[in-house]
Amino acid sequence: MTKPIVGITTFCKEEANKKHYNKVSSSYAKVIAEAGGTPILIPLMDNLDQAKEYIELIDALLLSGGQDISPHYYNNVATPYLGEVDSLRDKWEIKLFKLAYEENIPVLGICRGMQLINVAQGGTLYQDIVEEYNKKAIHIPEGCNECYVYHSINFKEPCNLCGFSSAKKFDVNSHHHQAIKDLAPGFKVIAETKGKIIEAIESMDKDFIFGVQWHPEDLTHLHPCFKKIFNIFIEKADQNNK
Repeated sequence: MTKPIVGITTFCKEEANKKHYNKVSSSYAKVIAEAGGTPILIPLMDNLDQAKEYIELIDALLLSGGQDISPHYYNNVATPYLGEVDSLRDKWEIKLFKLAYEENIPVLGICRGMQLINVAQGGTLYQDIVEEYNKKAIHIPEGCNECYVYHSINFKEPCNLCGFSSAKKFDVNSHHHQAIKDLAPGFKVIAETKGKIIEAIESMDKDFIFGVQWHPEDLTHLHPCFKKIFNIFIEKADQNNK
């Protein structure tokens, strides 16, 4: 049997030569391959009809991190605290996610990816945690690399992802200034910080649709328990292997 194919979303960036490149952190592909999947990068396309072709090709979808999500997609207006947005990426990834949701394809959203799942299903975001939620809730530590564990989260039971570890409290990295405000219908919170910032969600209607706010793909070599998140993801993808 062939390995399950996992599509990983990318962002588009203009480099010094004025050309545009589809890019994403190599950690995503590396951890998917180590878990037993075949990672492919999904380029950012302006023809939304092509999203169906990618969904038909893959066995699971990983929504990667990146820019802020435009508040247009959750019926809000931009504040001065909003960061860089890419509306084309928002439209493209929302289309990919909705098709995956309809087909019951396993989906894992990481950081921005979790926020996108929430927005796509009718939830909202804090455009900036510090300005709109709590002045002390800083979730982007300055001068720290992607492996630096910055705060703790607590998992709630029961949840389908809880089996990745017997522990219920973890120290995680943190690289976000936005967060879920109103949770989308059909989802539940399965992990949060002491300050009630949502750190993980799961669908109550689908077999495997999860979002995590931290970046487990950057922690697996230091904290092996996080490898199990991707092992579970690939197991679900394998069940969907076309």
